[in-house]
Amino acid sequence: MSNYKYQVDTYNDSTSYSSLNYKLGQKIIRGDFNYSAFEKHKIEFGIDATFFSLYPGTREPFGDYSTVPPKELEREQAVEPALYFGDEIEITPLLSLYAGLRGTLFTSIGPGTEFRYSDDDKRSVDNITDTVSFDGGEVMSFYPGIDFRFSARYIVTTQSSIKLSAQRVYQYIHMISNTTSISPTDIWKISNKYLEPERSDQVSAGIYYNFRKRGIGISAEGYYKILDNMLDYKGGAILIMNEHLETDILNSHGKAYGVELMLKKQTGSLTGWIGYTWSRALLSATGGQTEEGMNPEEFFPADFDKPHDLKVVTNLKITRRFNFTSNFNYSTGRPITFPVAFFHFDNANQIYYSSRNGYRMPDYIRLDLDGYNITERSGPGNLITHP
Repeated sequence: MSNYKYQVDTYNDSTSYSSLNYKLGQKIIRGDFNYSAFEKHKIEFGIDATFFSLYPGTREPFGDYSTVPPKELEREQAVEPALYFGDEIEITPLLSLYAGLRGTLFTSIGPGTEFRYSDDDKRSVDNITDTVSFDGGEVMSFYPGIDFRFSARYIVTTQSSIKLSAQRVYQYIHMISNTTSISPTDIWKISNKYLEPERSDQVSAGIYYNFRKRGIGISAEGYYKILDNMLDYKGGAILIMNEHLETDILNSHGKAYGVELMLKKQTGSLTGWIGYTWSRALLSATGGQTEEGMNPEEFFPADFDKPHDLKVVTNLKITRRFNFTSNFNYSTGRPITFPVAFFHFDNANQIYYSSRNGYRMPDYIRLDLDGYNITERSGPGNLITHP
């Protein structure tokens, strides 16, 4: 069982005291099994079920003079039963394969309310034509899905190998945020009629080489990923306490690709690793569900697009009792949408924003000198480490 919740208290003035509460809970039951009756087969299978319970927002006034009206959004709930099977096969001493399937039957259930729109591709409050109510336990939306995973490893020499893989993964719960960094007040949303499950299709390939005498290993991996049913938000969107959130959400598709390089040294007085990743993550609005300034034919950087990412971890052993460690991180700044101008229209000042994620935050650079460790003996055979 897991629970995530937060509370935000607002003190604007003596008549605007209010408290916002949000909660997401998950209950999971799972059984995993392994079957090893065959010499060259390692079979695994299992069954699990996840129950989602989401309280998307409760606003309560407090204080003797607060005039904030109370409001509570409807609870959302869903169940995701799943069954999976995988088999790792040793074809030859040099070639091994893995194949696996996972079937899911995601179902969101009532009680709940669904808004209907005159044009589902251009949802807005003005286009609401009907409201449909569902009783407790009644199916509101149903999404079957099949995840798959396939990988192959070929040992070229005693020191090198090649790996290939392909996979499809569904995600039935969405995180929606209008900030450039993870925030305690991010909201989650369960898939429904208008927010279809996210889907990722990925292929990757890698080569690995070990210099065993020197304790050095190097690797290079490349990947390409196709993303469907990703979520973005319209300019000026209201994400918190919005009972028809789908009117402020944009469905989008995307792609991600990159190369990851790794160098490891595991023996000697100097050990550690260097990892560098060049990657891109791009999104594009889907169909007619767009807004001014967003062309469905053009891709823009996703919030998590960081083309360059470098990490260096070192551990220097000076003597048997003294060692020094450090961590270095560098990454490209995350994309952000900035207001670039304002104009006066209809007796009000209006803000004009840049293209979606048209700017970037400053690059992130960090060096941690983790400590100078001294190891001393406290008794026969016992060691104590002091940072």
